[in-house]
Amino acid sequence: MTGQMAGAVFSNRNEDQAKHRLALLAGIAVVTFLFSSAALAQGSEPMTVEADDLLEWNQTAGIYTATGNAVAVQGTRTIRGDVLVARYDPDAKTKDIEVVTATGDVSFEDETTEATGSKLVYNIANQDYSVDGPNARVSGRRGVITADRLITLKTADDESQTMTARGNAVYRDSTGRVFAGNLLVALFDSDGSLQTIDAEGDVAVTTEVGQRADGDAATYSALTEQATLTGNVVIVDGESTMSGGRAEVDFKSGNSRMLSSSAGGRVSGVLITN
Repeated sequence: MTGQMAGAVFSNRNEDQAKHRLALLAGIAVVTFLFSSAALAQGSEPMTVEADDLLEWNQTAGIYTATGNAVAVQGTRTIRGDVLVARYDPDAKTKDIEVVTATGDVSFEDETTEATGSKLVYNIANQDYSVDGPNARVSGRRGVITADRLITLKTADDESQTMTARGNAVYRDSTGRVFAGNLLVALFDSDGSLQTIDAEGDVAVTTEVGQRADGDAATYSALTEQATLTGNVVIVDGESTMSGGRAEVDFKSGNSRMLSSSAGGRVSGVLITN
Protein backbone atom coordinates (compact mmCIF):
# COMPACT_ATOMS: atom_id res chain seq x y z
CA MET A 1 0.00 0.00 0.00
CA THR A 2 2.97 2.29 -0.41
CA GLY A 3 1.94 5.73 -1.65
CA GLN A 4 -1.72 5.18 -0.77
CA MET A 5 -3.84 5.85 2.29
CA ALA A 6 -5.18 2.74 3.96
CA GLY A 7 -7.90 2.60 6.58
CA ALA A 8 -9.84 0.27 8.79
CA VAL A 9 -12.97 0.56 10.91
CA PHE A 10 -13.32 -1.72 13.92
CA SER A 11 -16.65 -2.22 15.63
CA ASN A 12 -17.86 -4.62 18.29
CA ARG A 13 -20.10 -6.43 15.77
CA ASN A 14 -17.29 -7.65 13.51
CA GLU A 15 -14.62 -8.01 16.17
CA ASP A 16 -15.22 -11.73 16.71
CA GLN A 17 -14.76 -12.34 13.00
CA ALA A 18 -11.48 -10.45 12.80
CA LYS A 19 -8.11 -12.12 13.09
CA HIS A 20 -6.43 -12.18 16.50
CA ARG A 21 -3.65 -9.99 15.11
CA LEU A 22 -4.09 -7.43 12.33
CA ALA A 23 -1.31 -5.22 10.99
CA LEU A 24 -1.27 -2.62 8.23
CA LEU A 25 2.06 -1.61 6.72
CA ALA A 26 2.08 1.84 5.19
CA GLY A 27 5.62 2.47 3.97
CA ILE A 28 5.82 6.16 3.25
CA ALA A 29 2.07 6.64 3.29
CA VAL A 30 -0.13 7.65 6.19
CA VAL A 31 -2.51 5.05 7.57
CA THR A 32 -5.68 5.86 9.48
CA PHE A 33 -7.56 3.77 12.04
CA LEU A 34 -11.02 4.97 12.93
CA PHE A 35 -12.00 3.14 16.09
CA SER A 36 -15.67 2.82 16.89
CA SER A 37 -17.22 5.27 19.33
CA ALA A 38 -18.18 2.35 21.57
CA ALA A 39 -14.51 1.56 22.04
CA LEU A 40 -12.97 5.03 22.30
CA ALA A 41 -15.74 7.54 22.85
CA GLN A 42 -15.10 10.98 24.30
CA GLY A 43 -18.80 11.63 24.56
CA SER A 44 -19.84 10.28 21.15
CA GLU A 45 -16.58 11.12 19.36
CA PRO A 46 -14.28 8.41 17.99
CA MET A 47 -10.50 8.49 18.08
CA THR A 48 -8.60 8.69 14.79
CA VAL A 49 -5.04 7.38 14.72
CA GLU A 50 -2.56 8.00 11.90
CA ALA A 51 0.98 6.68 11.43
CA ASP A 52 3.64 6.66 8.72
CA ASP A 53 4.88 3.09 9.14
CA LEU A 54 2.64 0.61 10.94
CA LEU A 55 -0.74 0.21 12.61
CA GLU A 56 -1.27 -3.04 14.50
CA TRP A 57 -4.25 -4.43 16.41
CA ASN A 58 -3.61 -7.30 18.83
CA GLN A 59 -7.07 -8.42 19.94
CA THR A 60 -5.81 -11.12 22.27
CA ALA A 61 -3.76 -8.66 24.33
CA GLY A 62 -6.11 -5.71 23.79
CA ILE A 63 -3.46 -3.44 22.28
CA TYR A 64 -3.46 -1.00 19.35
CA THR A 65 0.01 0.13 18.21
CA ALA A 66 0.84 2.95 15.80
CA THR A 67 4.45 3.42 14.70
CA GLY A 68 6.15 6.25 12.84
CA ASN A 69 5.14 9.87 13.43
CA ALA A 70 1.93 8.63 15.06
CA VAL A 71 -0.97 10.98 15.83
CA ALA A 72 -4.14 10.23 17.81
CA VAL A 73 -7.04 12.73 17.74
CA GLN A 74 -10.19 12.47 19.83
CA GLY A 75 -12.40 15.52 20.06
CA THR A 76 -10.20 18.40 21.20
CA ARG A 77 -7.36 16.15 22.37
CA THR A 78 -4.32 15.33 20.26
CA ILE A 79 -1.47 12.98 21.22
CA ARG A 80 1.69 12.67 19.13
CA GLY A 81 4.73 10.43 19.35
CA ASP A 82 7.09 8.20 17.45
CA VAL A 83 5.06 5.26 18.81
CA LEU A 84 1.53 5.24 20.27
CA VAL A 85 0.17 2.27 22.22
CA ALA A 86 -3.50 2.15 23.28
CA ARG A 87 -4.65 -0.54 25.72
CA TYR A 88 -8.06 -1.92 26.66
CA ASP A 89 -9.41 -4.94 28.54
CA PRO A 90 -9.98 -7.62 25.86
CA ASP A 91 -12.43 -9.41 28.16
CA ALA A 92 -14.61 -6.36 28.78
CA LYS A 93 -17.90 -5.95 26.91
CA THR A 94 -17.39 -2.38 25.69
CA LYS A 95 -13.62 -2.60 24.93
CA ASP A 96 -13.10 0.94 26.23
CA ILE A 97 -9.57 2.24 25.80
CA GLU A 98 -8.07 2.78 29.23
CA VAL A 99 -4.55 4.10 28.65
CA VAL A 100 -2.67 5.64 25.72
CA THR A 101 1.15 5.66 25.92
CA ALA A 102 3.27 7.77 23.57
CA THR A 103 7.07 7.51 23.35
CA GLY A 104 9.75 9.44 21.51
CA ASP A 105 9.34 13.21 21.10
CA VAL A 106 5.79 13.23 22.44
CA SER A 107 3.21 15.98 22.76
CA PHE A 108 -0.32 16.35 24.12
CA GLU A 109 -2.80 19.15 23.41
CA ASP A 110 -6.34 19.95 24.52
CA GLU A 111 -8.39 23.16 24.86
CA THR A 112 -6.23 24.60 27.65
CA THR A 113 -2.98 22.64 27.87
CA GLU A 114 0.10 21.66 25.88
CA ALA A 115 2.56 19.06 27.16
CA THR A 116 5.84 17.77 25.70
CA GLY A 117 8.52 15.29 26.75
CA SER A 118 10.08 11.95 25.95
CA LYS A 119 7.12 9.81 27.12
CA LEU A 120 3.44 10.44 27.82
CA VAL A 121 1.01 8.16 29.64
CA TYR A 122 -2.61 9.35 29.34
CA ASN A 123 -5.55 7.87 31.27
CA ILE A 124 -8.70 8.20 29.15
CA ALA A 125 -11.29 7.85 31.91
CA ASN A 126 -10.11 10.50 34.37
CA GLN A 127 -7.88 12.53 32.01
CA ASP A 128 -4.80 12.09 34.22
CA TYR A 129 -1.41 12.02 32.53
CA SER A 130 2.32 11.94 33.15
CA VAL A 131 5.14 13.38 31.04
CA ASP A 132 8.71 12.09 31.35
CA GLY A 133 11.82 14.22 30.96
CA PRO A 134 14.34 15.28 30.19
CA ASN A 135 12.81 18.62 29.25
CA ALA A 136 9.29 17.72 30.35
CA ARG A 137 7.03 20.76 29.91
CA VAL A 138 3.36 21.56 30.50
CA SER A 139 1.95 24.97 29.56
CA GLY A 140 -1.46 26.54 30.03
CA ARG A 141 -3.14 29.92 29.96
CA ARG A 142 -1.83 30.90 33.39
CA GLY A 143 1.68 29.47 33.45
CA VAL A 144 4.34 26.95 32.44
CA ILE A 145 5.89 24.14 34.48
CA THR A 146 9.08 22.30 33.47
CA ALA A 147 11.07 19.44 35.00
CA ASP A 148 14.03 17.22 34.23
CA ARG A 149 12.49 13.95 35.49
CA LEU A 150 8.70 13.83 35.49
CA ILE A 151 5.49 15.88 35.53
CA THR A 152 2.20 14.27 36.56
CA LEU A 153 -1.37 15.61 36.54
CA LYS A 154 -4.15 14.15 38.70
CA THR A 155 -7.79 15.23 38.45
CA ALA A 156 -10.09 14.96 41.49
CA ASP A 157 -13.85 14.34 41.50
CA ASP A 158 -14.48 18.09 41.90
CA GLU A 159 -12.33 18.68 38.78
CA SER A 160 -9.56 20.36 40.76
CA GLN A 161 -6.13 19.22 39.60
CA THR A 162 -2.80 18.50 41.26
CA MET A 163 0.36 18.83 39.19
CA THR A 164 3.60 17.35 40.55
CA ALA A 165 6.98 18.08 38.97
CA ARG A 166 10.23 16.33 39.93
CA GLY A 167 13.84 17.15 39.15
CA ASN A 168 14.93 20.77 38.73
CA ALA A 169 11.27 21.75 38.55
CA VAL A 170 10.25 25.32 37.69
CA TYR A 171 6.80 26.97 37.57
CA ARG A 172 6.46 30.38 35.89
CA ASP A 173 3.08 32.05 36.09
CA SER A 174 1.68 34.56 33.63
CA THR A 175 2.66 37.50 35.86
CA GLY A 176 6.36 36.62 35.92
CA ARG A 177 6.50 34.97 39.34
CA VAL A 178 8.81 31.95 39.48
CA PHE A 179 8.84 28.99 41.88
CA ALA A 180 11.63 26.41 41.63
CA GLY A 181 12.71 23.32 43.56
CA ASN A 182 13.63 19.67 43.25
CA LEU A 183 9.95 18.92 43.90
CA LEU A 184 6.96 21.14 43.12
CA VAL A 185 3.33 20.30 43.93
CA ALA A 186 0.80 22.78 42.48
CA LEU A 187 -2.95 22.69 43.15
CA PHE A 188 -5.36 24.23 40.60
CA ASP A 189 -9.11 24.70 40.93
CA SER A 190 -11.64 23.49 38.36
CA ASP A 191 -11.18 26.52 36.08
CA GLY A 192 -7.39 26.17 36.05
CA SER A 193 -6.58 28.93 38.56
CA LEU A 194 -3.57 28.28 40.80
CA GLN A 195 -4.43 27.75 44.47
CA THR A 196 -1.21 26.68 46.19
CA ILE A 197 2.35 25.59 45.47
CA ASP A 198 4.54 23.50 47.78
CA ALA A 199 8.25 23.26 46.96
CA GLU A 200 11.05 21.18 48.45
CA GLY A 201 14.80 20.96 47.89
CA ASP A 202 16.94 23.87 46.64
CA VAL A 203 13.89 26.11 46.58
CA ALA A 204 13.95 29.52 44.89
CA VAL A 205 11.06 32.00 44.77
CA THR A 206 11.34 35.06 42.50
CA THR A 207 8.94 38.00 42.38
CA GLU A 208 7.89 39.94 39.30
CA VAL A 209 10.45 42.66 40.08
CA GLY A 210 13.34 40.22 40.52
CA GLN A 211 13.50 39.88 44.31
CA ARG A 212 14.58 36.35 45.13
CA ALA A 213 14.32 34.12 48.19
CA ASP A 214 16.08 30.75 48.55
CA GLY A 215 15.47 28.03 51.12
CA ASP A 216 14.98 24.34 51.81
CA ALA A 217 11.17 24.43 51.46
CA ALA A 218 8.39 26.86 50.53
CA THR A 219 4.60 27.15 50.53
CA TYR A 220 2.75 29.70 48.39
CA SER A 221 -0.92 30.67 48.62
CA ALA A 222 -2.49 32.37 45.61
CA LEU A 223 -5.32 33.64 47.83
CA THR A 224 -2.99 35.70 50.04
CA GLU A 225 -0.25 36.06 47.41
CA GLN A 226 2.29 35.19 50.09
CA ALA A 227 5.06 32.59 50.23
CA THR A 228 6.63 31.19 53.39
CA LEU A 229 10.15 29.77 53.12
CA THR A 230 11.91 27.65 55.76
CA GLY A 231 15.40 26.27 56.27
CA ASN A 232 18.61 28.19 55.44
CA VAL A 233 16.67 31.07 53.92
CA VAL A 234 18.41 33.84 52.00
CA ILE A 235 16.61 36.82 50.48
CA VAL A 236 18.38 38.74 47.73
CA ASP A 237 17.16 42.16 46.55
CA GLY A 238 19.69 43.78 44.25
CA GLU A 239 22.95 43.78 46.23
CA SER A 240 21.20 43.54 49.62
CA THR A 241 20.80 40.19 51.36
CA MET A 242 19.08 38.83 54.47
CA SER A 243 19.48 35.36 55.96
CA GLY A 244 17.69 33.39 58.66
CA GLY A 245 15.61 30.32 59.38
CA ARG A 246 12.26 31.50 58.04
CA ALA A 247 10.97 34.19 55.69
CA GLU A 248 7.67 35.55 54.42
CA VAL A 249 7.46 37.04 50.93
CA ASP A 250 4.43 39.19 50.08
CA PHE A 251 4.06 39.36 46.30
CA LYS A 252 1.26 41.92 46.50
CA SER A 253 3.12 44.55 48.53
CA GLY A 254 6.64 43.54 47.52
CA ASN A 255 7.69 43.34 51.19
CA SER A 256 9.69 40.49 52.72
CA ARG A 257 10.26 39.58 56.36
CA MET A 258 13.11 37.46 57.69
CA LEU A 259 12.35 35.60 60.93
CA SER A 260 14.25 33.24 63.18
CA SER A 261 13.30 29.58 63.00
CA SER A 262 11.28 27.79 65.68
CA ALA A 263 14.57 26.48 67.05
CA GLY A 264 15.81 30.03 67.59
CA GLY A 265 18.87 31.61 66.04
CA ARG A 266 19.57 35.11 64.84
CA VAL A 267 18.71 36.74 61.56
CA SER A 268 21.22 38.84 59.67
CA GLY A 269 21.39 41.15 56.71
CA VAL A 270 23.66 43.13 54.46
CA LEU A 271 21.91 46.24 53.15
CA ILE A 272 23.28 48.15 50.15
CA THR A 273 21.51 51.49 49.78
CA ASN A 274 23.36 53.14 46.89
